[in-house]
Amino acid sequence: MSFELSLNQATTRPYALPDTARAAADAGIRHLGLWVEPVLELGVPATVRLLEETGLRASSVCRVGFVADKEGERLRTALDDVRRALDLSAAVGAPSLTFIAGALPAAPRDLRLAEARVRDALETLEAYARATGVRLALEPIHPLFVTSRSAVTTIRQALRIVADLPADTVGILLDAYATFWDPDLRDSVREAGERIAGYQVNDFALPLPGPENMNGRLLPGEGEIDLRALTRTVAEAGYRGPIEVEVFNDDLWAQPLETIVMRTVRAFERAVTTPLADAEAAVS
Repeated sequence: MSFELSLNQATTRPYALPDTARAAADAGIRHLGLWVEPVLELGVPATVRLLEETGLRASSVCRVGFVADKEGERLRTALDDVRRALDLSAAVGAPSLTFIAGALPAAPRDLRLAEARVRDALETLEAYARATGVRLALEPIHPLFVTSRSAVTTIRQALRIVADLPADTVGILLDAYATFWDPDLRDSVREAGERIAGYQVNDFALPLPGPENMNGRLLPGEGEIDLRALTRTVAEAGYRGPIEVEVFNDDLWAQPLETIVMRTVRAFERAVTTPLADAEAAVS
């Protein structure tokens, strides 16, 4: 099996989208994970031209949702934002749009209520997603962030939420940092199967930086996650798309763009490509 690298824009966050795209193309990368805000800043038509000029394909667009703690007008606004992002994703040729559940409600602190709100939102949006041809990808987030970003923290929980929605329009995004800790991860990834709309790699190690713990992700191979085993499980579940490297790290962001891209390519080769090739050679 072989996987292609996609550079998620979060990994080069301080740098403008045109600069990131050209640096990625110069490094031989063929896929780019886009974020809504930089695309809007550059403009959708200009982004489409940029992708055409660099030969890059959008592997995904990140991120929308945040509905679990919203009701009334705030919820309607969030759903409208998702619809606009679906249109944007279709325009730039992205196959999926990352959907984040949103924080556990402050009152009541009820996970099942949060799940129901996420499920209802996805059901409301499913027909619009189908019309655009873009798949909504629900992403579980590490439980450190359950009260700030996502009431959905495991693949199995995400699968429960989307179970009765069409798999071709509502899937799951698997992020290594967010889910590696789960003792049921291997089985739940296999259960996800065709629901896997995307796969992101990064790494974890303690201590986490403060005050923004989210920015403690490491490049693949620089932490404690067994990415070889996880990637093989994802492949066995049937996923064959690009693998995004998505890293939030202040120290990495402080480096020159070309250095970030070079380190990303090398980390991907070291932690993903080479181990998979070695495992295949051992089997054959």
